[in-house]
Amino acid sequence: MKLVYVAYSALDLQSANSLQTFNTLRELSKRLGERLQIIVPRFGAEAPPPFPATRLARIPVNKLSRIRPNAWYSYIERTLYARRAIAKIRAGAAALIYTRDSVCAYRFIQAGLPVLYEAHDLESRHPGQTKSARLQAWVRRADETILRGARGIVSLTETFRQEIIANDWQPAERVFVIPDAYDDAVYFPRDQISARRALHLQVDAPLVAYAGLTFKYRGLDVLLRAFQAWNETRAQLLLIGGRAFEIQELQTLARALKLGDCVQWIGRQPPDVIAAYLAAADALVIPDTVTDATASPLKMFEYMAMRRPIVCVDRAALREILDDAALYFPRGNVEDLAAQLARAVQPAAQSLGVRARERVQEFTYAKRAEKIARAAESVLNA
Repeated sequence: MKLVYVAYSALDLQSANSLQTFNTLRELSKRLGERLQIIVPRFGAEAPPPFPATRLARIPVNKLSRIRPNAWYSYIERTLYARRAIAKIRAGAAALIYTRDSVCAYRFIQAGLPVLYEAHDLESRHPGQTKSARLQAWVRRADETILRGARGIVSLTETFRQEIIANDWQPAERVFVIPDAYDDAVYFPRDQISARRALHLQVDAPLVAYAGLTFKYRGLDVLLRAFQAWNETRAQLLLIGGRAFEIQELQTLARALKLGDCVQWIGRQPPDVIAAYLAAADALVIPDTVTDATASPLKMFEYMAMRRPIVCVDRAALREILDDAALYFPRGNVEDLAAQLARAVQPAAQSLGVRARERVQEFTYAKRAEKIARAAESVLNA
């Protein structure tokens, strides 16, 4: 088997897409060796990734949005990148192409190349862009082309797999469930009191933590309102991550809610520091997800690995993984989230963390790479 993995995300570890792609490629490279060809973006003279890879410069068309906003620019930039990748692929001997970028997948299928597509949602459902009617129609056609034209689909969740099958986009045997994963060299249980002392946190205060590289679409406003409704004067909320403007917006809300010093704004941190803060917490929270049927957030697996109780928005895709190892609340329900936070910091909730830790062993990046390799073999042998 010769597999070509085409990435479009920068491998700078500054986003969930970047982290997932980087760690997946690292483990795939170990597993497949010379049977794997990797094509990744190049930006200037940054250090190359720690695995063999062909680096293609991305033509920064999307930067024109800073002058005149237009959602087309992103699709044009990704198309240009895909065309350059096609030239590299045709110069080799690829048996199958793996990508999670929808525009790359669309252009590869148009070019008659065999694609195993990792679907993170329908491009037409992406909440981050305001699309014109013409662009939205084009994106819907691209979604249809990808889902029907790929040799196989990797879904992050069984929930989305069932949607794919129900819509007759692919036969069941060509849709593989491969959830996201966690880095087991970074995220593992450790002593809570030692972590608090090392981070200069209160040793005896109830601590709730949320970690994410970005806060947008993650329901952090609901979490702040729930923290106010909980009204536990000793409790501390640790918000780890976020871009500067997101933090400023939430700080304005926190002041309006009179939360005072009970919220700590940790900012973006490297993974080992994030893991230390998660270890210091009594409970970890997922107040919302960007997608629904395809939700498989990295933080869920990282939280599970830390052996701490998890409070989670009630989504079928998350229950697939967590099952009875979490406390759930209805989306956007401030009072229910407050009640579950109060439960999660009690000693009786520690068993939830133990169950989560037991379940997460199947979701390392090494095992994810193994599942991808098996899916590729299955598609090629079909």
